[in-house]
Amino acid sequence: MATIERREFLFALGASGLAPSLLGISDSDVPAVEPLDRALVLSGGGALGAYEAGLVGALAARGAVSDGSPLLPYEIVCGTSIGALNGWFVATGQYTKLHDLWYGISAEKLMRPKPEYEALRDSQSGLIDRGASVVQLARLAKNQTGVLQSKPVYDWIVRNVDPATPLVMLMVWAVTNLTLQRPEYFFLRPYGAGTDLPERVVHALRLSLGSQTVVREATPDLLHRAIFASAALPIVFDPVLIPGPDGAINEYCDGGVASNSPVGIAHAVSKAADVVLLDPPFQPSPDIRDAIAIAYSVFGTMQRKILETEMHNVYFQSLARRAIARLTTEEFARAAGGNKLLERFVQTVPVTDLRYIRPEQTLPVTVAGFQDEEGIGKAYRTGWLDVERGFTPYDWSTFEL
Repeated sequence: MATIERREFLFALGASGLAPSLLGISDSDVPAVEPLDRALVLSGGGALGAYEAGLVGALAARGAVSDGSPLLPYEIVCGTSIGALNGWFVATGQYTKLHDLWYGISAEKLMRPKPEYEALRDSQSGLIDRGASVVQLARLAKNQTGVLQSKPVYDWIVRNVDPATPLVMLMVWAVTNLTLQRPEYFFLRPYGAGTDLPERVVHALRLSLGSQTVVREATPDLLHRAIFASAALPIVFDPVLIPGPDGAINEYCDGGVASNSPVGIAHAVSKAADVVLLDPPFQPSPDIRDAIAIAYSVFGTMQRKILETEMHNVYFQSLARRAIARLTTEEFARAAGGNKLLERFVQTVPVTDLRYIRPEQTLPVTVAGFQDEEGIGKAYRTGWLDVERGFTPYDWSTFEL
């Protein structure tokens, strides 16, 4: 209970030493609080997310954290794609269910090609059938938007994500608005987190990620679609239709388009962040044999580069903020020379210590391998065992993509 009460007042505006005047509100409107202590960042990666689930299970076991309790020391979980889905079970304290779902997911047959594309992945299909599927695939350029069925995945989310389940920690995840071509963010708050929390979330992320950043609460009517949208890889799945902030129906897809490892979210709201990555330092991909594999490989390249940029930004912003903070008032005044932009930087840039953990070798399951029972089990156990190795402090000079 003490943790929840503390969280009610802990959510800062996402910046160390933030000046309330920048928000157009008075000092009395903003509690004198600190940023959250530590965030857990869960990356996207399809079936590789079994590694995250194993790591979460081990953290809960080591900390003697029971179902329905927050995974201390974390006060927020930030996720994208499968990281958003895993993040839901962390934010709601459902560690046993997370384990059980991963060990039963291979029987669900979630990754089902649309009927017209079935022959492309069936080595026993005849030449005519496979040729017909190629023709159908060409129609993607005209009137179709994905090669896999969305319904099996969406129905699975509806069955296992209950909007009535109370949260035990804050959760934020990334999506991509295809209609408006921009990243957006959804959040969920724990019970008793305070009526001002939505406004605080918006302020924190806009200060760090940009003044036009769209951040909104995932109300029960939006929750399932918002989580599925974070995982709906373009071309692989049809875009997810969700009302935009103005009520107009927009098309949404994978949050990994902009940030597969949402380090920027954690930077906005917390003093420290533990980032779970699903790939080892770069290793060549296996044979690329179809359109889905190509899509995943293209996304993998994009995501690695975005990850590098995000972590570099957090590292150097924090380094600069700490260096400037050591200056006396007179030294800073001379250095700033009346430059208002520099003053704004000092007042708004957060300071976040980054750590990360990643598998040392390529995980024994593919991104699309949700039916690979053996591979998922091995990936889960790898995550469980890697907790003993612990998180590594991020250093830009030694970090490998």
